[in-house]
Amino acid sequence: MLKGQIKPIGEYTETEISEMYTLMNTFYDNVEEDVFRRDFFDKDYCLVLYHETGGLVGFTTQKLVNLNVDGKVVHGMFSGDTIIHKDYWGDIELFKVWARFWFEYAEQYEEFYWFLICKGYKTYRILPLFWTEFYPSRKAEIPAYEQRIIDAYASLLYPQEYNPSTGVIEYKSVKDKLKEGVADIGERELKNPDVAYFVKRNPDYKMGNDLACLARIDRSLLKKPVLGMLFE
Repeated sequence: MLKGQIKPIGEYTETEISEMYTLMNTFYDNVEEDVFRRDFFDKDYCLVLYHETGGLVGFTTQKLVNLNVDGKVVHGMFSGDTIIHKDYWGDIELFKVWARFWFEYAEQYEEFYWFLICKGYKTYRILPLFWTEFYPSRKAEIPAYEQRIIDAYASLLYPQEYNPSTGVIEYKSVKDKLKEGVADIGERELKNPDVAYFVKRNPDYKMGNDLACLARIDRSLLKKPVLGMLFE
């Protein structure tokens, strides 16, 4: 059984941070510890997933981001490093804890967004599995307003590497990437139209490039079965 908790970044111990780095290093190539730590402490919150035996088996970091779009402030949260041990793929405890925290947090704003970047298809698939409306999507063109939000957050966070013509963050230096054999995309995976769309939008995902994505954190935009699963 898995159990998750979310805390401000400053509340995590050196032991916990080292465990997160070790887990990240297990499934990603090119993970430099100083870069990992710099990115970690640049965030505001971290959600950690534990197995009932006490071992750390997953985590995801979040950073609060405010943007100026069309003359108004747009509020949102950016997800950073995220990993779940391969043995626990399919378990939704991490997302249940994430959703209960952030959907409640979002209620203080008229609009609150999830600024998400995806270098792997499993992360991208969260969007079509859970949301009725998100971007980019194979089912709809990105509306102009949402496109401006995507461009704004991606340009703010990755000013030298975001390519607005493709919607992809194209890293100029060596970037962490999933190890071979972890979430590979083969013929079977490509039969899923959302996975095929992800590859079309982010063809160089194997190099660690990220597709910039956007979803509004609003319960009305979640699929009905998901609502019961996350908030029961």
